Amino acid sequence: MNLTADDVQMAVRDFFSPEMLLDFIDLPSRAARIAWGREQFAERSRPTARRLPGEPDSGSQATLRPESEGGFRYILDTPSGRRDGKVTWCGALLLISERLNPVRYGVLRLAVDDERRHQRQYMPCPMPYRTPEVWNELFYQQWSTRAAELALRSAGAKDAVLPAAVAHPALF
Repeated sequence: MNLTADDVQMAVRDFFSPEMLLDFIDLPSRAARIAWGREQFAERSRPTARRLPGEPDSGSQATLRPESEGGFRYILDTPSGRRDGKVTWCGALLLISERLNPVRYGVLRLAVDDERRHQRQYMPCPMPYRTPEVWNELFYQQWSTRAAELALRSAGAKDAVLPAAVAHPALF
């Protein structure tokens, strides 16, 4: 069976993280989007997503596979059968562009840039702290709390551009 319009929307939403969405929006051409898509699948092993409660076909498993002509195949296994179809990068950009406006782009840009900046501040080991416990108390707990806040902000910015098929009202 072919994908429904909700499936296509969920496919695009499932593929992009906030950071990937911003990078994709900023690409200058179709050729750049195709090359970028190839890189994404080279870096990730066969991405999957599970539909959440409240979404169409909740609990169903989706798999994303690269397509050679520029895009990806979205395969959704539901209790009533398998649906699959190709989502092109051009089609993804059109879907994104429907809700993208300067305010939403600006909020996404700020959220992703803040999250990237914060990620660069991470210290993976307790040095220069005296013990792992001191590192945890003085650095990691504060860093991880802020990382969670920034990730939530980025996810909210992504949701404003790419809402779920059963969307919650946009905050802006």
